[in-house]
Amino acid sequence: MDPAVAAFRNEYRAGIARSYNGWLHGSFIFGVGIAYIVYSALQAQGGGWAWLSIAPGFLVANFGEWWLHKNALHRRIPALKALWQRHTVQHHHYFTEAHMTVDSHREYRIILFPPYAVIGLGLIHAGMAALWALPFGAAAGWAWMVGGMSHYLLYEILHTAAHLHERPLLRHLPLVNTMRRNHWIHHHQLLMPEYNMNLTLPIADWALGSSDLQRGLFGTLFNGYRMDHLKPELRERLGRETIPFTPRRLTPPLSRD
Repeated sequence: MDPAVAAFRNEYRAGIARSYNGWLHGSFIFGVGIAYIVYSALQAQGGGWAWLSIAPGFLVANFGEWWLHKNALHRRIPALKALWQRHTVQHHHYFTEAHMTVDSHREYRIILFPPYAVIGLGLIHAGMAALWALPFGAAAGWAWMVGGMSHYLLYEILHTAAHLHERPLLRHLPLVNTMRRNHWIHHHQLLMPEYNMNLTLPIADWALGSSDLQRGLFGTLFNGYRMDHLKPELRERLGRETIPFTPRRLTPPLSRD
């Protein structure tokens, strides 16, 4: 491991409170998020066509995730400087393309959003849902909230999966393998401000041109670990760096896996 990365990791781990438990951290996020989804779904019962509002809630969250990641997490906006510090300075220093994984649940602190984020995002989606409900009805607003919070929980699942050691299930599970490869590309220091901003489904990346792949939407979503559809400029920048594969780190092979 690069000495600077090793030193930063040691310093960061030393600063984690002894009482911190990554499993409890995740349990709080998913406990609140699932309760939010269940309550919203119960309120939308009998809504009929209103259930279709899950889709725009999810889609808006996907583009919102892309915007936040690109414009707040990788750029210093004074009002959101703490987000930039936590993400670009800490997260991208802790995880590089050569060292993507964690060894302990205590390191989930550098992956998961702070516990209060699920509450803040819940309030944001509630506000959006209230506006959506004005023309489409209350049931549609509740369905929107289901879609928005589902997107956030999917974000936490896939982002965590991107930083776990290689396992056969992770390697072959559709969407999970795609996002592991995508996030590994994103963690190349020179590429992180430009490529693969989605941590959930790369819908916004595909639509807005920030995917590292030259594929249609279906191919982008289900690309897995394949490296034969890189955009030409990225193939030139990465060279043949991506060929080696070792089971203890995420380094996808150049193949038609």
